[in-house]
Amino acid sequence: MRRRPKTGPRGRVSAAVAIATATGIALNPAVTSAAPGPLTRTNYNSVKALTNDYSYWKEQVKSSIRVLYENDPAGQRGVVQRIEVQPGDKNVFGSGIGERAEVTAHGALGGFVDGQTIVMSWSTFLDAGFASPPGKWNNFVQIHVSGSKGYSPWQLDLVGDDADLAMRLFGGGDWNSSKVPADAVQEWLSLGPLPKNQWHDFMTEVRFGCTGNGYAKVWRDGKQIVDAQKRKIGYCGDPGMYWKQGFYRSAYDKTTRLWFDDTLRWANSDDAFAYYGWAAT
Repeated sequence: MRRRPKTGPRGRVSAAVAIATATGIALNPAVTSAAPGPLTRTNYNSVKALTNDYSYWKEQVKSSIRVLYENDPAGQRGVVQRIEVQPGDKNVFGSGIGERAEVTAHGALGGFVDGQTIVMSWSTFLDAGFASPPGKWNNFVQIHVSGSKGYSPWQLDLVGDDADLAMRLFGGGDWNSSKVPADAVQEWLSLGPLPKNQWHDFMTEVRFGCTGNGYAKVWRDGKQIVDAQKRKIGYCGDPGMYWKQGFYRSAYDKTTRLWFDDTLRWANSDDAFAYYGWAAT
């Protein structure tokens, strides 16, 4: 898996051209010129390795060492974020019997409302020892509903020790801070196992639409793997959804560990395509 440069557009273009030449992948013409940068992004290479404090994120963890910044285990991307959930990590920020270690940035990655379209990208690495319980309570990225009640309108899960990737959509009805709308609906889409021991670059474009005009698109390593149109995503009147990443699971007797490279929010998908050197679809 290539080491994606974290420097300026020229460095990213050169890396993209080299990969395209070697693999035959078609490049987005936008990469030939400098595209606008992200609206906001993390910068893990600005953090000293083996520290557990990075002010961009607010942590929801049982112990501060559940989130750690360390050298990339694949030796490709410098300092990256490691997040792990251990057996017994319950009752964390309202998780109850669920086990959680997540980070969130309400200001930079929050305030999302019905009718809005957001574009996010991030990178994830799983090693050979990745472990996750079976069932549908294993999300590693999500957009959280406002308040403490209500299911996340959009999330990606890694199910079981084989890391089966799945997307859930949830929405419809009027937002309520204390209960799930009775007329909300959910949908699961199975996306196949996520290969281990390599970095995966993800991008998602989500339009919130509580009445059924929402959509969710997902790309992985330059290939579109989801295009779910005319879906109910989010709740009518929700005052501000927000991004979370890490891992949230049912109780399990194994540790779940994964790594994240930088997370970025974009004004539009074309800017993200240019950054990664992907062809727009």
